[in-house]
Amino acid sequence: MSNEITQVKGCEFTTDELQRFHHYYKYDWAAAGLVSAPVSKRIQHFVETVDPGIDSNRLQEWLHTMGIVDESEKSEQARLYERFEHFDFAAAVGFNQMLADVYATDDVSKHGVGERMDQAKAQYYSDNVEPLVYSEYKEYKEVNAPKPVCPYQDLWDPKGADKESADTNKFANVRTIDIAKLLDPDNVDVLTIGAINLFIDAAKTAYDQKYFAVAVVNSRCNGPEPMFLPALSSTGDCPATLKAAMRLQIELRNLNKTKPLVFFANGVVDTSTLGILMSTVDIVTSEMFCVSIGSVSQSSQKFPLSALYDWAHLSNHQAKVSKGTAEYIMCSPDLVLRSAEWSTLGLGIGFVSHRKFASGMEQILLAASCPPPHTRDALRKACAVESVYSGPSKINVWEQEISKYFAPLADGKTVLELADELRAVKAPWAEKYVVFANAKESNNVAKARVAGMQRVRGLEYSQALALELSAAIAWAAGTTEETKLFSRNIPSLSDLLSENTHATPEPQRNGALQSEVAGECPFAKMYRKNPERFKHVNLGSIADHHSLDL
Repeated sequence: MSNEITQVKGCEFTTDELQRFHHYYKYDWAAAGLVSAPVSKRIQHFVETVDPGIDSNRLQEWLHTMGIVDESEKSEQARLYERFEHFDFAAAVGFNQMLADVYATDDVSKHGVGERMDQAKAQYYSDNVEPLVYSEYKEYKEVNAPKPVCPYQDLWDPKGADKESADTNKFANVRTIDIAKLLDPDNVDVLTIGAINLFIDAAKTAYDQKYFAVAVVNSRCNGPEPMFLPALSSTGDCPATLKAAMRLQIELRNLNKTKPLVFFANGVVDTSTLGILMSTVDIVTSEMFCVSIGSVSQSSQKFPLSALYDWAHLSNHQAKVSKGTAEYIMCSPDLVLRSAEWSTLGLGIGFVSHRKFASGMEQILLAASCPPPHTRDALRKACAVESVYSGPSKINVWEQEISKYFAPLADGKTVLELADELRAVKAPWAEKYVVFANAKESNNVAKARVAGMQRVRGLEYSQALALELSAAIAWAAGTTEETKLFSRNIPSLSDLLSENTHATPEPQRNGALQSEVAGECPFAKMYRKNPERFKHVNLGSIADHHSLDL
C-alpha cells in the first residue's frame, strides 16, 4: 500500500511529511518569540532548532497550498480583501440599517444568509471605507481557497473553532446583561436578593430606545459543568428573595413585550430560577444546558413551585406537546431536561454547539442589532442559521406512557392513585416512580406541583403569579399540604409584592399618569392607579377610552 496521501491533483505529501508539517503548524510560536515573524523566518527557526530533517521547500509548498504566505508575497488585491475580512462590522456606524434586507426572505439556509450578509458587508465597505467589488472578491476567494491536502485537517485545524468568549460590548444596540457580573463575588453559587435587584435594575435600563434587543449571558459559563442561572438563595429572608425573583420575572416579561429578550443559556439552570429563564422563549442553548426537574436537589425541595403557569400551559407554545407532558416532567424522579427536550417542548429557538457558542452568539447579536420592527424576525432567523440538530429527545419516546398514565393527572387524578396504577405495570421505570411517589418529601413535591398546575390553568396570568408566589412563600415556611398552598382566596399580586421592603416602584409605561384626568373613564382611572390588578386588559385601548356620555 502506498504511503502517500493524495487529496488534490499535483499536490502529494507522504504520511511522514504531513506529521512533520502538522508539528510545524501547531508549534508554540509565542514561546519562541516569533508570533509576528514572517513565514521564512519561522521555517528557518523550525529547521534549525526543532526538526533539522524536514524539507523546508516541501514545507513551504504545503504552506502555500494552505494559503499561508509571507506578507511580502501578497498582492495588493489580497491585502484589500484581508482588510475587508478583518473590518469590524458590528461596531460600524449604520451597518445595522442594512440587516433588514439580509433577513427579509424566508431563506434561512446558512449559505443563503451568508451570501446576503457578505453582499451587504461589501456594499457598506465599498461605500464607506475603500472601493471593493463583491463579484471580484467572490471570484478571488473561489480561485484562492485553501486546498484540503490532509484527510484529518478538520481535527488538527478545525474550521470555525470558537473563541473563548463573545465580545458583546461592540453591539451598541443590544443591551447585554451578564449574570456573572451581578452575582455576589463571595457567593457565586446562588442568586441572592442583592443580585436579583441588580438584575432588575439592569433590565430597567434596557427600555432605552437606543437598545433594539436585550441579551442575557453568563461570562463564567466555563468548565465541565458551567452554571448559567444558579439557585435562589435559601438562607436569610426567603419570602423577600421569592418576591424579588417574581418582580424580576415580571420585569423581564414586560421588557420582552417591547423588544426581543434572548437568553444564551450555555450552562446549568437551577429549578428554582426557571421562572426567570422562561420569561421568554427566545432561548439559545448548547450541550452544556440542563435543568434537573426531579426533587432530588436542595433547591427543588426548598423552592419546587417555580414557573407553574408556564408548565401548565406548555401547549401554548408552538411545539406539539401531548396532554400530561407537564405532569410527567414535574413528577419524574430523575428527569434532566437538556437542549433536545427543551427544543421539543417549544421552549427555545436554537441550539449552538458549546465549541462554537461564542462565535454563534456574535452572529445572532449582530442580527439583533437590526432596527425595529425587523429586530425579532432577524434575531430568530439568525438563530435558525447558526443552529444545528440538538439530538433526540428523551420525552418523545415516552409519549404513549404519558398519554396513558400522566394525562389523567391534569383532570384530577392524584399522585398516589397514579402510583397505585403504576405498581401493577411491573416495569423498571414504573417501579422507580412508585418509590419516588411513596417517599414523603418527593411525594409532597409531586402533589404540590400537580395541584398547582391544575389550579393555575383556570386563572389569568397575574392571578396565577400571585397564587404561585403565595404558595412558594408558604412552602418555604413549612406548609406542604396542597389544599393550604392553593386555597381559593388568592391574594393580590400587587399587595404581595408591596410587602417587599426592597421593592422598587414599577416604571410608568405607555404614558400612564398619576395626576387626575378630566372626564376620564372610571375604569381607566382604576387601571391607571393599580395596573397590576388589570394585567389582562390592554392599556392602549383604555388610554383611548373617553368618558361615558350618560
